[in-house]
Formats: sequence, C-alpha cells, structure tokens
Amino acid sequence: MKLSVIINTITIACASAFAPISPTKTHTSLTMTWRDDNIITLVPKFKIHEGKKEEYMKVLPKFLEKVKANEQDTCVFYGFVGPTEDDLVICREGYNSADGLLKHLANVDAELKAALENADIIELNVQGPPAELEKLKEPLAAFNPTYYPLIEGSFRSTKN
Repeated sequence: MKLSVIINTITIACASAFAPISPTKTHTSLTMTWRDDNIITLVPKFKIHEGKKEEYMKVLPKFLEKVKANEQDTCVFYGFVGPTEDDLVICREGYNSADGLLKHLANVDAELKAALENADIIELNVQGPPAELEKLKEPLAAFNPTYYPLIEGSFRSTKN
C-alpha cells in the first residue's frame, strides 16, 4: 500500500472520530439587509486617578445593570473596554436617537458622578447624523466633545 493512501486513511479515520454523530442543532439561513445608519455613538475615554482603579472599576457593573434594566427601547449597544496599562477605560455606547442618549445620561447620573470621583473624562467623541448631533451640543457642552457627523449614505445591517 502506498504511503499517501495510508496517510489519507488515517486522516479520515481521525477526522471521523471527532465528527458529530448527528447534528444537534438546525441552522436557519440569516438574511441581512442594509438600512440607513442613524445610530448615535458616544465614546467617552476615562483616565482613572492614581490609586483609584479598584473604586472606579466597582462602578462599571452598576452602569451595565442600570442600562440593561431601563434602556431596552433606546440603547443599541453598551460596554466598557479596559483598563489599559495607562489606566484608560473607554465606554462604547450606541443609541437610536439623541433623545435616547439624553435619557441614558439621566438614567446613569448617579453612576457617572460616582465614576467621576475616581476618573476624568479626557476625551469624548460623539458620532451620528448631523441633525441628531445638533440636539446634543448644548447638553454635552460641559464635556467639550468632538462631533463626527455621519456622511450621507452611511448604512448598517439588520437581520431579517
């Protein structure tokens, strides 16, 4: 018997040993469609005060709990990234409108105040449709944000 036949036989036998006997789940086909992107994205970058990492990090789960419990109709995504070696944390937030973002700020007011006792917002980026960004300029002015208007024709996908 040729060596290549033996290797192929062994390969098939080994692969078969790990193959499922029968499928355990059925998969349905997903269809993605494109729609206009109207999401407001807020990206605050926090610099944790020296020696305050533990206190700051204790507040983050409270944000997550409050958003999950109260913002199902307005929040598209929400989460924290970090901390880095330089004690930086970024929050990734998406809302279906400027009003949704403002409702969020009211919802997490106590948590934000607690976080700001242990960190500073050193950068705030706000992205979205120009008309929605305009609604946020006055309420967010104290944070000195940078606004990035979405270019016309921007889109996102949704599942059907």
